[in-house]
Amino acid sequence: MAYTAIAGFLSLIVVFPLVWVIATSLKDRRQIIQNPLGLPEVYQWANYADAWQEGNFGAYFINSILVVIPTALGVVVLSLLAAYAFAMYRFRGKNALFTFFLIGLTVPLGILIIPIFYQMVSLKLVNNLWALILPQTAIGLPFAILLLRGFIQELPKEVLDAGRIDGCSNWGILRFIVMPLSRPALLSVMIFNIVWVWNQFLLPVVLIQKASARTLPQGLSVFMGRYGADFGLLMAGATISFIPVVIVYIIFQRQFIKGIAAGALSGI
Repeated sequence: MAYTAIAGFLSLIVVFPLVWVIATSLKDRRQIIQNPLGLPEVYQWANYADAWQEGNFGAYFINSILVVIPTALGVVVLSLLAAYAFAMYRFRGKNALFTFFLIGLTVPLGILIIPIFYQMVSLKLVNNLWALILPQTAIGLPFAILLLRGFIQELPKEVLDAGRIDGCSNWGILRFIVMPLSRPALLSVMIFNIVWVWNQFLLPVVLIQKASARTLPQGLSVFMGRYGADFGLLMAGATISFIPVVIVYIIFQRQFIKGIAAGALSGI
């Protein structure tokens, strides 16, 4: 009973900010000032249309998708190849190289932002979506490799040995055995990176100054004026931003939890 009460309390802590954002997005300025924490008296659905048009969210939405899809796919493909090598092969410097990748988990993004900026300047990629795709792919690799390596190491050895007996090459084992069996972990890696990249704010602010290349989180600054903010439109924009990742998580939550639970703590 006590655990249920604690879980319910923690759920309220998580859910309340989302409910408050959605409720605020449906108010006009008078309602926000008079009753900031209450439900709307009159629902202002027009806030969403105004946020989409005035904030140019259509273009920002497309930019976010163009950044998220190649980044997530790049992390999945590269981390799968690296994790397969770390889990299945023996080679000189294997442990040192794996430790080098794990160091990436301990380095905050704030420390990397200046070197990343100068690297993108030297590559002439500032104000280009590739300036977001390449660094975020690299940043997403350490956790993905750790998760997938542990998952692959836990796969039944009998199944892998049967594949070798049937004449499968190393590439064949990866393609026809490891990939299908690692589907939960691969989906976990993909969802984790989709959510992280979609909500990323710091990198776009530093690397993208051109309005036409902004992503959704960066586009929310449109509603922040010098002396105040239009909180109705701001919260409508925030709702538009987080709804897609919530939908993705709801659809794949079982696979996500299964992949995290099966691979995160094994093979370290």
